[in-house]
Amino acid sequence: MTSQGVFASWVATANAGTGNAQAATVAVTHTDTNGTVFSSGVSNLLPSDYLYRYANLVNTGGLAQDFTASVNSSGALAAAGGLQLAVDSCSTAWAGDGSCAGSLVQVAAVRDVAGSPAIPLGQLGAGGTAHLRYKFLLSPTADQGTFQGKTGSLTVTISGSTPVAGGRDRTTG
Repeated sequence: MTSQGVFASWVATANAGTGNAQAATVAVTHTDTNGTVFSSGVSNLLPSDYLYRYANLVNTGGLAQDFTASVNSSGALAAAGGLQLAVDSCSTAWAGDGSCAGSLVQVAAVRDVAGSPAIPLGQLGAGGTAHLRYKFLLSPTADQGTFQGKTGSLTVTISGSTPVAGGRDRTTG
């Protein structure tokens, strides 16, 4: 007894592509507007004198971000009772004369720059813009004996953080 047989096997293969993965980007621009420059100095300040600086804060990243402004100061005018700061926001771009044609919102009330905590500027979605106005002033109660003839400087630093932590299911993209 003999037997003959044929054994055949088909093997099918397929590759599963993984696609591309990209980490989120977080970025910001903070640019002067209305022809004012933050680095422009001012002299001969008297108590209650002030100056405005305008800036557009733009979230150029891919996710919503919560923004804050921190103020670093130096010099005798930056001591408590000297230089002060307030921040406002306009829903539209500030006009060349400093007026707001949209909704005006007080972001931070007048406060001494000395020891000032970070100022929350709010959340901006990806591509969002905040139209900000910074008011720098010499305190109305600045003591002549303490501040007369003194100088000071301020640096405003903007930082952003994503309000959403990782760990989310991204199976569908």
